[in-house]
Amino acid sequence: MPLNDLQQQFCAWLREPDEDRARVLAEALNVGPALVVYQNNYRVSLVEALRETHARVAAWLGEAAFDAAAAHQIDAHPPSSWTIDAYGTQFPEVLRSLWPDDAEIADLAMIDRAVGDAFVARDAVPIDPAALATVDWDRAVIRMVPSLRLVTITSNADALWLALASGEPAPACETGAEPATLPATLPATLPATLMVWRQGFEPVMRRADATEQLMLRRSIAGAGFAQICDEIAAECDAQAAITRAGTVLGRWLGEGLVAGLD
Repeated sequence: MPLNDLQQQFCAWLREPDEDRARVLAEALNVGPALVVYQNNYRVSLVEALRETHARVAAWLGEAAFDAAAAHQIDAHPPSSWTIDAYGTQFPEVLRSLWPDDAEIADLAMIDRAVGDAFVARDAVPIDPAALATVDWDRAVIRMVPSLRLVTITSNADALWLALASGEPAPACETGAEPATLPATLPATLPATLMVWRQGFEPVMRRADATEQLMLRRSIAGAGFAQICDEIAAECDAQAAITRAGTVLGRWLGEGLVAGLD
């Protein structure tokens, strides 16, 4: 058998979740029962990769429930990237399908993933506030640091995550529906946009207010600061819009979120 065919058959067997089909594939490889060692190592490695990336979800669910969820992920989504660090991008949706009434579980997974991505993101030196004196504000575009991630949550998973990370007692869960169907009776804080980024080697997070959400998404899309101020002015007068945008920008500068003003 050509090596390429052998490799493809081996990978097909390794990733096959159905036991009967896996048995047929194993017989075609003409290898004895010891072959199952490779399949066990494959699955254990992927479970541990998921556990390392999603440590807070694992702590929240407990070992048995997490392992069962990881098995669903592995069966539905074999790895496809060159690095195992990238494995599990679909895990939040798998968790959402398994626990549709417990939004905090998928939200925790999204935060886990965002924290991990922020930690390995490209380094960038935040802009020196002194550089603002020479900025052409009519043309300036805010460039955020590469580690910034935005996560939309429909629960208080951020508070749960921080409690799990610090070993503190977790607060009671507060969950809502998807943003499109969120009842008006739920707190205004849900759904929320969570900002996750890295300060030095330390990942940090906090919720973004309404003005920040607009400025973040429009800046990431390439809109200029002056254009963003005009959009904010649709809700208030021009001077108030400039004040609101300037206040947010000042906070970002203090938090090391701005990599440049292009």
